[in-house]
Amino acid sequence: MDRRAAQGGLTGRSLPHGSLVFAAAGRADEPDIRRLLRENALGGRIALSLEREPDAFAADFGLSRSHAFIIARDRATGAAIGLCERSVRDAFVDGEVCGLPYLGALRIAPGYRHRIAVLEGGFAAVRALLDDPADLPFALTSITADNAAARRLLGAGLPGLPTYRPVGELTTFALRTVARPSAPDIEPATTADLAAIAVLLQRVYRRYQFAPVWRASDLERLIATGALRIDDFLIVRRGPGVRACLAVWDQRATKQTVVRGYPPWLRRLRPLLNLAAPLAALPHLPPVGAALREAYLSHVAVEDEDVGVFRALLRSGLAQAQRRGCALALIGLAPTHPFAAPVAQHGVIRYRTLLHLVSWPDAPMRSDARAPRLPHPEIAVM
Repeated sequence: MDRRAAQGGLTGRSLPHGSLVFAAAGRADEPDIRRLLRENALGGRIALSLEREPDAFAADFGLSRSHAFIIARDRATGAAIGLCERSVRDAFVDGEVCGLPYLGALRIAPGYRHRIAVLEGGFAAVRALLDDPADLPFALTSITADNAAARRLLGAGLPGLPTYRPVGELTTFALRTVARPSAPDIEPATTADLAAIAVLLQRVYRRYQFAPVWRASDLERLIATGALRIDDFLIVRRGPGVRACLAVWDQRATKQTVVRGYPPWLRRLRPLLNLAAPLAALPHLPPVGAALREAYLSHVAVEDEDVGVFRALLRSGLAQAQRRGCALALIGLAPTHPFAAPVAQHGVIRYRTLLHLVSWPDAPMRSDARAPRLPHPEIAVM
């Protein structure tokens, strides 16, 4: 499959299923994609909508082998009632570079959430319209730990649905940014460093499961398109090479996280908590309807997993994020990752997701995909 899906070039490809029709979304569907993302927040104690303004197709940043949305419509009214996204990126699976599909952005309008036909038709459409034989025969996906209903339904092995197999956990840490000078050995990268950064990322990430493959060409593309700036990368040098790196990736021009609801007790206490937040180094809680002023701490790699070096990078990254106008910095790590403990020592809000591999009975997951490697997908591109 080529990049036509990302540009809306798959119009006309559809799959009827009962009273619904599922299609690979085209450019004309783009406003409905943004609306479904905006109006259907993720479940959890704090309701958050993950939005893609002003263009849902742009949030891929041109990094995927293929990228497309399946949109579900009511055949009687034409109303868009459901959505899912499939992207394929090169990732390390058992130490090898593979085209790893990722399924995300599963959203169903409230009046249709208890209809199993929506899930059956959606998964059938993903497979019939978007699958490519060159990709792995399974897909990675994540489910919020608070969403017990989704985990029960998708993990029940119901006929017509694929198998969901747990493969680990990921914690997104939301850290308060701070104003402080960078450590003396931390410096911004230059374009001449991109090749060395890519070499470091590939050498470190090969040890992890589902970690993205970052080539120099990927980094160059992000910088050329303005998605990243070269000085967003912070590095620690080692001779002519790079010993450690971290990027402060502000995606707010393309992707936004908007608060859609707090539990009653938190809504009442929010003003007091915000007053105390600077003293406790906790993140500021914005009002309902406001977007988080956030940046991702991405492209994190440190030779030999040196925690001291990582701490210095983290402090510098938090300071740089504040200089960029961000109140929060997000980083995703497995709970047992060696860097999770130093991150947790900062005042943080944690958001747990459970990783699953999705496969169909006639295309089973290969056995070696369950090797006990620490998962390390990149939340900035999930």
